[in-house]
Amino acid sequence: MPDELDSNTIRIRMYRVGFGDCFLVSLPLTGDAGFRHILVDCGVHGKGNIGTMDEVVDNIGTITDKKLAIVIATHAHQDHISGFNPEKFGKFQIGEVWMPWTEDPKDAKAATLKKKHVALAAQLNDHFEAQAFSGARVSKSRAAAAAAVANLVANKTSLQALHSGFGVDARVRFLKAGDSLQSGDVPGLSLKVLGPPTDEKFLAKMDPPAGHSYLRLDGNRVESANQLRPFSSKWEIKPTDSDLQNLRLSEAERKRIKDEVASDSLDGLAFALDKAINNTSVVTLFAFRGQVLLFPGDAQYGNWEAWLQQSDAADILSSVTFLKVAHHGSVNATPKDALEQMSPGKFAAMVSTQSTPWPSIPRGPLMDRLKQQTKNKTIRSDSLAIKDIKAPKGPVVSKLPSGFVKGDFWYDYFIKL
Repeated sequence: MPDELDSNTIRIRMYRVGFGDCFLVSLPLTGDAGFRHILVDCGVHGKGNIGTMDEVVDNIGTITDKKLAIVIATHAHQDHISGFNPEKFGKFQIGEVWMPWTEDPKDAKAATLKKKHVALAAQLNDHFEAQAFSGARVSKSRAAAAAAVANLVANKTSLQALHSGFGVDARVRFLKAGDSLQSGDVPGLSLKVLGPPTDEKFLAKMDPPAGHSYLRLDGNRVESANQLRPFSSKWEIKPTDSDLQNLRLSEAERKRIKDEVASDSLDGLAFALDKAINNTSVVTLFAFRGQVLLFPGDAQYGNWEAWLQQSDAADILSSVTFLKVAHHGSVNATPKDALEQMSPGKFAAMVSTQSTPWPSIPRGPLMDRLKQQTKNKTIRSDSLAIKDIKAPKGPVVSKLPSGFVKGDFWYDYFIKL
């Protein structure tokens, strides 16, 4: 253990995995009784993988002596669970595994929802793979849509391992909004589950309404993310173009437009499915010796809205002392309603992010507002350069904010109790 970690210190380690999430929370026991460790997600997207995952899992084993009190898999996306290698984690001692209620095979509603998602993902994946095999030109939008689907279909092995408790007799729990838990293995820790909701009207709300997300810095219009257009750029003409004077389309051109509209509708379906899975994220609030840590997974707007409507939401948000920023800092995963109610300067934030495979992530105005709300106590994973590894680069950090320490392929945040 580093010198900074003692019986009066919480450590939150954010690993640099690429486009994905892997956070290790270490909570001290009283006296010199050691620490209890909670792993929140462990995954990386295949299109945003920088090749550190094996080293990450090995480091987790070293730091924890291969003992984890709780493993939380917030939702069934590759960039959150692909690192749960059953061979490696099968050698850990694990107390509990937590997943969203939508993964519960004994819940009829969850099973129906899961079946629909899996079937749709498989069909979309087959379509995108067939197009790639044909050698047809793939637009940026289509490539992003294919990546969104790939984020769901490559998770069978990890999901099986999680559902089995890694074969080490770990207790498997499926959580929903409103659950309150006590971990007997971590004295002093209480947990409140804020999401996912079970009401489908909230699960279906993926994007924030107007005024509930962060605009461009000029405040005049919303910055697009994964934007879909009814036609590709080659069909776009300006009102001043001479083509408007005599616009007549051949039968072949009409067919091309028809094909493109159908193609874009598949892209939109792929992004909608991606968001729907994000919205099933477990949102966990840890309370430990006066500190309140919020881990919202990749929760989209509906997941947030369900608990933001509760009478205690303002009290919860104002008490937060650490925030794991949802969905890598994307446009639709940190509502203004939530961030603006957090106490300025009281909390720190970590963002596991990079701009590959989605250039629109992280969202610039959100990153700027996070720095303001945290009084500059915000760090993003892609600002960490790793020796001998080429990876997308975020902004260079000349001096780390107070409480943050840089490691070989991670950032630590220390909270003194």
